[in-house]
Amino acid sequence: MKKSQITLLILSLFTLFACNQTKQGLSEAQMNAIVSKSASKLLVLVANKDADSLTKVFAADATIYPPGEAGSKGIKAVQNWYKNAYDFGLWGIKYHVNKVYGSDDQIIATGSAEFISIITGTNDTVDIGDYNYLNVWSKKNDSTYVLKTQMWNEGASNQ
Repeated sequence: MKKSQITLLILSLFTLFACNQTKQGLSEAQMNAIVSKSASKLLVLVANKDADSLTKVFAADATIYPPGEAGSKGIKAVQNWYKNAYDFGLWGIKYHVNKVYGSDDQIIATGSAEFISIITGTNDTVDIGDYNYLNVWSKKNDSTYVLKTQMWNEGASNQ
């Protein structure tokens, strides 16, 4: 065999082998770490009432499904919902993750969430609602994750 044929054979075998490899998925621990880091950014923005910076954690075409409301799509809709929630008294959100699953490209987190409000004129906080939630985090080209879908529904029980 000529040297060029051997090189071609080796390259062909390497390509065949590479094409037959499945993409390595993330472990549950890795997904939990990604969700925790990404959600922390969101919770800081919520606590700072910084709706304008939500573009850092939401996809441009994100969809939000607030409790008891129809879904709204787009970052402006997300920002408007949060601005209205701040006017209503939203001070923060506490997530209690129950389960994470998905892939390297998309991670789904479910659990319960508490919406917290500050009592006017005091430093006391009050739980203004307990909800079940589902957050879908999508991977961007720069390997960071943004919220593609945020959904809550009423009726969660704190456990």
